[in-house]
Amino acid sequence: MQSTDDRPEPQAESNRRWVGRYAILTFALFAPLLASFVLIRNLYPFSASTMMMSAGNPNGGQTYYILRGETLAGATIDLPAVDLTNALSNVAFGLVSATVENKSFLIRSPHPANVNLLQTLGGEKNLPPGARLPDLLRSWGEIYNSRLPALSSQRLRAVRIDAYRWEPGTYSNYDTYVKTWRVEL
Repeated sequence: MQSTDDRPEPQAESNRRWVGRYAILTFALFAPLLASFVLIRNLYPFSASTMMMSAGNPNGGQTYYILRGETLAGATIDLPAVDLTNALSNVAFGLVSATVENKSFLIRSPHPANVNLLQTLGGEKNLPPGARLPDLLRSWGEIYNSRLPALSSQRLRAVRIDAYRWEPGTYSNYDTYVKTWRVEL
């Protein structure tokens, strides 16, 4: 005969023990989530509507760029850089801002052509904004023209990029003109 200490515990007691363990685990997992929903400043519909407002540094504005081309026929057209390079939109215009800010000159191992340009100009302090931007614009113009017939009036004769500034703290005045870079093809 088995003693009372060696008997398997009843099923109900085992189930209670598992229910208690799962209750503790559930509380440990969902308590932080519940606290975050209670303590959050904006609740769902309002936080979704404010996600585009003053992202990042509220004291810093936003500079954005619009890529345009001038056709042989004299029309000005918008060029979608994403379609030209088959890249994501943030990547394409991240490339523009990095080029305008001359970040390719500031890396640990710059391209030899960039080193030569720096030496020719006398260092970083003499480097104009967008020193390599004409090369980028020329390549985008050549890509666009390569997709058209040689005698097409829609071929580009020039490519330009316009920089605009959206000042912080306002939801107007988002199209303050800054500068244009233009390259003849």
